[in-house]
Amino acid sequence: MNPQSTLAAFYSVVTLFTGLDMAIVIAMVWFGLETTGSTFLVGTTLCVATVVPYLCEQLIGKFITFEMSLKRLLHIRLIAFTAVLGLSFTNAALLPVGFLAIAFVVGVTDYFTISTLESNNTKLVLAGLTNSDTSARLMQTAIQIGAFGGALIGGIVVDMFSVGQTLQIISLVAILSLAGIFLVAPTPAAATVERTAGPHSQSPTSLPRTLYILIIVLSMIGFHIGAFNSLVPIVFQKLNAWSATVFGVASGLAGLGAFSAAVVRRIRLNSYGAVALVIMADVAIVFLQHTYVMMAAAFLLGFCINSLRIQLRKTLIESAPDPRGADIIAAKSAFFYLLVSGSAPMVLTLFTTSAFLGLEGARYLMIASAILLSIAVVVWNLIPATVAAPLNE
Repeated sequence: MNPQSTLAAFYSVVTLFTGLDMAIVIAMVWFGLETTGSTFLVGTTLCVATVVPYLCEQLIGKFITFEMSLKRLLHIRLIAFTAVLGLSFTNAALLPVGFLAIAFVVGVTDYFTISTLESNNTKLVLAGLTNSDTSARLMQTAIQIGAFGGALIGGIVVDMFSVGQTLQIISLVAILSLAGIFLVAPTPAAATVERTAGPHSQSPTSLPRTLYILIIVLSMIGFHIGAFNSLVPIVFQKLNAWSATVFGVASGLAGLGAFSAAVVRRIRLNSYGAVALVIMADVAIVFLQHTYVMMAAAFLLGFCINSLRIQLRKTLIESAPDPRGADIIAAKSAFFYLLVSGSAPMVLTLFTTSAFLGLEGARYLMIASAILLSIAVVVWNLIPATVAAPLNE
């Protein structure tokens, strides 16, 4: 494959995998609220789906060295979605323990998918197939379109089918989609990177302290996305009495906004402007009970979030000196991102229980997540430029 075909195939796979993972998360959240009525259970489920897989890898990683290869990703996704498909034919999917089991399986898949694809994206830059700015835009666009497109499709499927049928449809499509890995593995980039690294390549095993600050700011975007995934369904279903399709449409429009942020380069938001508009969009989504206003706000939210994340991702990509460094950065950034985005639903939905703020608190907590993101951005802008220091600092 030529470089253009390799890039097109790779980012198509990113979009496809991200979309399928988001579709199954939407199904879990929506059906979880319907069948159990417990917002905290849903938040806990999303947290388990994120944190436990990473802890398992860290424990096993003390004895086994993992390589972030697309071949390994194929095996993980095949096993995971086959397990979900099997569970969908039982009553376990209707029970809390079933939701937790599926959450764990999906979490394992999501963690390894994100870290592997992030690593391979950086290796495309190291191989000279693209530059950091283009790869950051394409990667973030692929992830956002996949995530919000998956939410759109997931919302529609949830309204049309039962929980078991929904899981079966998504799992079968996910298994069939694994053929897409053969379009990007092995790639010319992989061969180039292997030669570049060499047997004597020296790469540190940890990141400079300043780079962690940038990763934490990225993680706060994950916190906001986690808040969106857990709090907006509560507002739409429990407070506004809207359908899953409306939530899916809102998510799809946010994906369209994310796409626009990547391709319309004439409109560039600085970080302060982006977070200010994020707060405004959140207010409109959760407080203004007008569907068209909410949809416009969802588009704006996707545009602003993607504009901000592209800036951050570009800096991270430029910080990787070699393939080993790319793996380290991908693993660390994926961990913090998933840890924060996964814990956000559990923490935030806890405050929506009757013991605290109740369901109405979901509106205010959504705004609070946007404010926390803005604080992180302010801190990022106030720290020295050494955040972009190379990995071998």
